[in-house]
Amino acid sequence: MIPQHHYVSCVGCGTRVHAYDSTTFSCPNRDCMPNVNHILQKKHVITTQLWQRSKLEDSRNPFVRYRHRLLGYHRALNSHHSDIDYLERVAELDAKLAAIDGTGFVETPLTIETELADALGFDPMQKLFVKDETHNVAGSHKARHLFGILLNLSKESLNRPFAIASCGNAALAAAVVSKAAGAKLEVYIPTDAEESVVERLKALGANLHICERREGELGDPCYLRSLEAVRDGAIPFTCQGPDNGLTIEGGSTLAYEIFDRWIENNHSCHHMFVQVGGGALASSSAQALADTMRHEALPILPRFHTVQTRGAFPLARAYDRIVRLIDARLRGLPFPELEPFKDDMSVEDRAEAHDSSAISQRLIMADCIRSAWDSTAVQSVVRYACANKNAFMWPWESAPHSIAHGILDDETYDWYAIICTMLRTGGLPLVADEDHLKKAHELANSYTAIWPSATGSAGLAGLLLMKEAGAIADYENVSLYFTGIER
Repeated sequence: MIPQHHYVSCVGCGTRVHAYDSTTFSCPNRDCMPNVNHILQKKHVITTQLWQRSKLEDSRNPFVRYRHRLLGYHRALNSHHSDIDYLERVAELDAKLAAIDGTGFVETPLTIETELADALGFDPMQKLFVKDETHNVAGSHKARHLFGILLNLSKESLNRPFAIASCGNAALAAAVVSKAAGAKLEVYIPTDAEESVVERLKALGANLHICERREGELGDPCYLRSLEAVRDGAIPFTCQGPDNGLTIEGGSTLAYEIFDRWIENNHSCHHMFVQVGGGALASSSAQALADTMRHEALPILPRFHTVQTRGAFPLARAYDRIVRLIDARLRGLPFPELEPFKDDMSVEDRAEAHDSSAISQRLIMADCIRSAWDSTAVQSVVRYACANKNAFMWPWESAPHSIAHGILDDETYDWYAIICTMLRTGGLPLVADEDHLKKAHELANSYTAIWPSATGSAGLAGLLLMKEAGAIADYENVSLYFTGIER
């Protein structure tokens, strides 16, 4: 075995958890230091030679091909299991997934969508990459996150109930994966969950809890009830990183596949769009980008853009407040005071500030920050934001509504890594209105062979905004995720 080093630490307070502790999923200081952004992040420092072993694997299963990069694999080896033991466990679980849902885990397609690019007015030489997750396990990318958690659990852990809060894709993925593992699943769903989703969850044996909003309570009631279940002993089988930092690992395999295809085919990409609800997919992609850049050279570091709806955009609000402080630092001005849990702009004004007409000006500031990323001015602000979470990220104040209902999380739980990556790459948080979301959905279904939901095609709405602003040059390539199938 080539030497490597593993540990897990909290991004906010620095607390370390033993890398092979399979019973701790969130930072132990989370309750006693509530103002800090606590999320356990895997620190898997390996040699480039070991990293490159995935290039030699001929398996299409990402949990086999990328196993040398996964903490779950090294935990298995540390528990006196062999490489063959790990491969047999993945194969056994994968066969059960296929029996339950019709498919196991395989590399998902990264296609170049020429017809969609033409419809968007792209130059013939431009490439539009689309990562198609609609035929993944349970019809979305969510199962990748949850299977990554499962591979980190001991067999004894399967005797404890799993808990998740979700209204759709994440719940379905959790139900399929937990059934394959033989684990009991508690699902906390909203009152308006789609009937087809509810029926499928029941068929998969999940125990459902319908959660109503309580007067005076801030945040998603489903999420809050799931936290109560975790406090009572359930395992957080969730796509929220602060509750289970292991959820990021499985999601990162999606981005590894994208970057591998770019490198193998000598492709470059200038803009990467990711739709954001709770933020696990974007955080996984951001961390995979950082991992890849440590071991391989992408021709171009893409601008990392995120997309939320006008129904709720807590990530964009947090980004704006961080940029306000960075701007003051770069200009040598006094540090503005930000009141926790309270925005200094109305929702309407904040949304208007993210209109396509403001994008060009925002990109100027984004480029300024990108060039100053390593400066004391920028780094002091991002560290301050991590230590003072409640001044930047808090739950949306009203019940959100949108056609892209799957990204209406009251809070972007995995916000910090996402914002850091946007700042580092010159990306922007984009806020799409219903017209852009509907148009994106129509374009995706009309000009590709993929059939994503309005949530699954929401990243395309961000691209539409950037095109309207003239912020995509004729030589620039673009990448999107289509994340969930139309049900």
